[in-house]
Amino acid sequence: MKRHLTHSLFYCLFLLSNSASAAGVATQAYKIFRADNDVEFKVDGRLDEAVWKNRVPRGEMVVIEPDTLDETVHKTETYFFYNDKGLYVGVVNHQDQETLLARLSSRDKFIRRDGVSLTLDASGEGLYGYWFSVNLGGTLQDGTVIPERQFSSQWDGAWDGASAETDFGWTAEMFIPWSTMSMPESASSIRKMGYYLSRFVSYRGERWSYPGLPRTRSTFMSDLQPMEFENVVPRQQLTWYPYASSSYNRNIDNSDAYKAGFDVFWRPLSNMQVTATVNPDFGNVESDNVVVNLSSFEAFFPERRAFFLEGQEIFNTSPRARQSRGSRGSPTSLIYTRRIGARPIFPDVTDLEIGQVERNQPSELYGAGKLTGQSGNWRYGLLAAFEEDTNLLGDVNGTPIRVTQDGRDFAAGRFLYEDTSKGDRRSIGWLTTQVAHPQGDATVHGLDTHYLSATGRWKADMQLITSDVDDVTGQGGFVDIEYTPRQGRKHRLALDYFDEEVDINDFGFLRRNDTRGFRYAYDRDESNVPGLQSRSTAFRIRGDENRDGLLTRAGFFANQDLTFENNDGLFYQLNYFPSRWEDRDSDGNGSFRIDNRWQSGVFYGTDESNLLSVGAGLFYTQEDLGGGSLEYQFEFAWRPNDRFSLIADISYENKDGWLLHDEDRDFTTFEAEFWRPRLELDFFLSARQQFRITAQWAGIKADEQRRWLVPLVDGSLEPTTRNPGDTARDFTISRITFQARYRWELAPLSDLFIVYTRGSDVDSMPGDDFDDLLSNAWTESLIDIFVVKLRYRLGS
Repeated sequence: MKRHLTHSLFYCLFLLSNSASAAGVATQAYKIFRADNDVEFKVDGRLDEAVWKNRVPRGEMVVIEPDTLDETVHKTETYFFYNDKGLYVGVVNHQDQETLLARLSSRDKFIRRDGVSLTLDASGEGLYGYWFSVNLGGTLQDGTVIPERQFSSQWDGAWDGASAETDFGWTAEMFIPWSTMSMPESASSIRKMGYYLSRFVSYRGERWSYPGLPRTRSTFMSDLQPMEFENVVPRQQLTWYPYASSSYNRNIDNSDAYKAGFDVFWRPLSNMQVTATVNPDFGNVESDNVVVNLSSFEAFFPERRAFFLEGQEIFNTSPRARQSRGSRGSPTSLIYTRRIGARPIFPDVTDLEIGQVERNQPSELYGAGKLTGQSGNWRYGLLAAFEEDTNLLGDVNGTPIRVTQDGRDFAAGRFLYEDTSKGDRRSIGWLTTQVAHPQGDATVHGLDTHYLSATGRWKADMQLITSDVDDVTGQGGFVDIEYTPRQGRKHRLALDYFDEEVDINDFGFLRRNDTRGFRYAYDRDESNVPGLQSRSTAFRIRGDENRDGLLTRAGFFANQDLTFENNDGLFYQLNYFPSRWEDRDSDGNGSFRIDNRWQSGVFYGTDESNLLSVGAGLFYTQEDLGGGSLEYQFEFAWRPNDRFSLIADISYENKDGWLLHDEDRDFTTFEAEFWRPRLELDFFLSARQQFRITAQWAGIKADEQRRWLVPLVDGSLEPTTRNPGDTARDFTISRITFQARYRWELAPLSDLFIVYTRGSDVDSMPGDDFDDLLSNAWTESLIDIFVVKLRYRLGS
C-alpha cells in the first residue's frame, strides 16, 4: 500500500490514546457537569461562553502515533458539559501559530491537517459507538465504531462543530445532540458512557490522545475513559428530509426530468430507529472511480448513498464485510447494498440486443425502509427495498422493441446477541436475505459468532453460510483468528471453505465460490527506530484450491513502510507467486497451469503537510506466460492555502505477455500500454460551500503477440497460429468520468447540489493513438447529465 493511503487509513482508525499511566487506562469515571437547558451557547469554535469558565480539563494526552506514549510537546485541554439537549465539548489546543495547518475538504475526507476527534461509546459497554472530528478550518468528519477498533466513516450525524485560531494555538467546539445517537434504555438515573479524544499535530506528523490506546494495542473500545451523566433521557426524534431535483440527460430521451420525494428518520425510543425513503433520488452527486476490469471476477464499489449507509453496522456480520473506500481487496458480505438500484436483470427475450446506454442505466426505486434497535443484550435490524420496473429499448433481429423488465424486491433480517458479563466479549448473530424477481428468487442464511478475550489478545470471528438460488443450494464459511501477544505485534489466520453451489451475489458479495484455503499474516509496528519515526513490517502467505484439489491462488508477500523523521515515507515490497492453476478465466472451457512469478515495487513520498508534496513509484510484475509489466507512478499535491487544493496522479504501465481470454478455448497474449491519469480540484468559498472538479481516464492500447489454446486435458496452454484471413485481435479501451459539483451545506445534513457528470466507455478502435482515444472518450459519452438537487432537514 502506498504511503499516503497508509496514513489515511491510520488517520481514519483514530487510533490512539494514553492513560493515567503509560501501561494502563483510567478506570475512575468522570462525572460530567450538567448545565441548564437554556444555557447560552453558540457553536463557533471559540470557548468564550460563561459556561466554559471554571470547568476542569480532562485527561493529559500522550503520543500514540508513533506509539511511544511520550509526553506531548504542547498542552491540550478538554472540557465537557451536558444538558437535556446533548453533549458539549470544548478543546483548547496550545501550539505555535506559525506551525498551524488548516485545510478544508469534503466531509469525511482524510487529509493531513490539524484536527481533534472524539470517540463516544454510546452503549456504555463497549458494544458500539460514534466518532466526531473537527479539523482546523471547520471541516467535519464522523462515523461509527464497533469492537474492538472497526471504524467506519459511512455515517453522517446531525451534530455541529467549529474551530477558531487563537493567540496560543486553536480551539474547537462540538455540540452532539443525544437524539443523533442510538443509546440503550437505562433503568438507572446514571447513564454510563466511554470517551476517547485524539489530536493530530500535522507539523510533527504525530497523533496524541487520552486515554493512551495506540493502534498497536490489542484493545480499544473496552478501555475508553468512563464518564457518567445524570438523567439523560433522549427525547423522541422525528426528522423529515424532503428533496426536489431537476435533471437534464442528453443520452436518455434528451429531456428534462423532475423528481420529488422524502426520507424520514423516526426514533420513537432511545434504542430504536425507523428510517424510510419514498421515491428516492440517489442521483449523480458523486461518481465512482474508473475501473477497467478484464478479469473473471467482479469489481467491488463502495456504497455512497446516505440512506443505505445509515445504521448499516448491524448488517455487517464480520470484519470482512467492512470494506470502505481505499480498502485493499474485496469484502465477503451477505449484504452489498450496491445491488439495490443496480442495472436491471437482462430480460429473458430470445435474440434481444440492448444498447450500452440502456443496458447500464440504474433501476429506480419505489422506496426502502429500515428498522434498527437494541433490547437488552439483543440488537436487531430489518431492511426492505423495492425497485420500479424498467423500460428498455432494444432490438430483435433488426426490429426495434421496447421491453418492460420487472424490478427486484430486497429484504433482510438481522439479530445479534452480545454478552460482556464475564469480562470478555462474546456474540452470536443470524442474518437472512431474500431477493425476489419473476426470473428467479435467491435466499441466503448466515450464522456468525465472535469472541474477544478480556485482555484483547485473542479475537475470533466465524461465519457459516447457506444459499438457495432457484432451488440450487450451497454452503460455505470462514474463520478469522487474531493473536496480539504484545503491543506492535499481531498474528492473523484465516480459513475459508465455499462449495461450488454457494451463491450470495444476488444481494451480497463473494469474490468466488468453489474454493478452500488459508491466509496467515504477521504485522510488526515499531517506533523510536534510529533515523525513523516509525517502521511497519508485514509478512503474508496464502493458498487456495478448488474442489479438484488444484492450487488456484497462492503467494508469499513481504513489505515494509518507513516514515522518516522529516515525515517523508518509503514503501517497498517483494512478492512471490508459486505455480498455480487458472480455472476461471477460460469461462468454463478448462483449467491451465500458470508458472511461478515474482513481483516487486518501491514508492517514495514527501511530507504531505507541505504546500507541495510529491511521490513516485516503480513496480514490476512477471506475467503469466513470461514477459513482464513495468508500472511507473507519479503523484502531485499542491495546497497553497486552506481553501484550494490540486491533486493529480498518473500511472503508466507497459505490459509484455498480457494474457486475456478471447472465446471458447482461445487465449491471446498482448503487448499493451496503459495510461491512468486522475485529477481532483477543490475550492472552498467557506467550510460549508465547495466547488469540486474530478476527472479520471483509463486508456489502453493492446497489440496481439501470440495465440494459445486451453488443453483438452489440464496442462499448460498450447501455442497456436492465426488462421489465414483472421484479423488481428488488437484492441483499445478508453473510459472517462468527469464531474463538476457545487455543494452548499445549508445546515447539518441539509444540502444544495449542482452537479454535471459526463462519462464514457468507447468501443475498441485499433490504430488510434492515445490522443484520439482521449478525445473520443470525451465526445462519445454514455453519461451526460446535469442535476440540481435540494435536500433539507426538518424536524427535531
